Amino acid sequence: MTRPASHGGGEAGPPIAGDPSSFPSDAELSRTLVAATRIASLSTLTADGFPYGSVVSYAADDAGAPVILISEMAEHTVNARGDDRASMLIVDGAGDGDPLGRARLTLVGRLEVLDDPGALRDRYLETHPYAAYYADFTDFAFWRLDVTQCRYVGGFGHMSWVTADGYRDAAVDPLWEAAAGIIEHMNDDHADANLMYAQVQAGLDDATDAAMVGIDRYGLTLRVTTPAGPRMARVPYGEPLTASDQAQAAVIELLKEARAQRGQA
Repeated sequence: MTRPASHGGGEAGPPIAGDPSSFPSDAELSRTLVAATRIASLSTLTADGFPYGSVVSYAADDAGAPVILISEMAEHTVNARGDDRASMLIVDGAGDGDPLGRARLTLVGRLEVLDDPGALRDRYLETHPYAAYYADFTDFAFWRLDVTQCRYVGGFGHMSWVTADGYRDAAVDPLWEAAAGIIEHMNDDHADANLMYAQVQAGLDDATDAAMVGIDRYGLTLRVTTPAGPRMARVPYGEPLTASDQAQAAVIELLKEARAQRGQA
């Protein structure tokens, strides 16, 4: 399987079963989280040097840099005019349970006003159509965060610094828009397949239940129930996917492989 050299998958507790090296890199996870989210917490510096937090809507450019539309009257704009250093916290809003177990990303950099936003204006308004009402007000302008550092946290025990170049060069996962629907379908209609992936490909022979919690270009992530307690498992495809419409064939092929290993037709 061809994949970036540095992958995520750090964890606390029992080791991840299967092939943890098949997780996307933290740079890829960061780019995908930015693409899949629409709002962020923006922190700017006041004239006295204190961090000032606010909520903003954003759209990302082709390099993953967030673009925001803000008013000159807003405190964060006043701060940015005085000191362009800023950070944005982006949090995965999906899922239940402890929010500290969710993925989140802090982008650190410098804010710059876009005198001629061009196509980025159209991209922002496509993402946030309600903003068309005030986008042309004379006191509003588009700004972009020029990312210099990234801190990715994938959950408990999984965290790393991602370089600016690594972040810019990473690709957004092609399954990000379809993933939630695929996961729901697999858990609702194919729980037996999830269990077989866990038992055969992940090597958890005594697993009694398994639920899919993630799917990406490289493979599947499962939450597995075993007599010894819960485990996480990672099952890779033979080759990375390049489009979301390849997912169905990939999971079916994994099931065929599992059945073949068990001697089933």
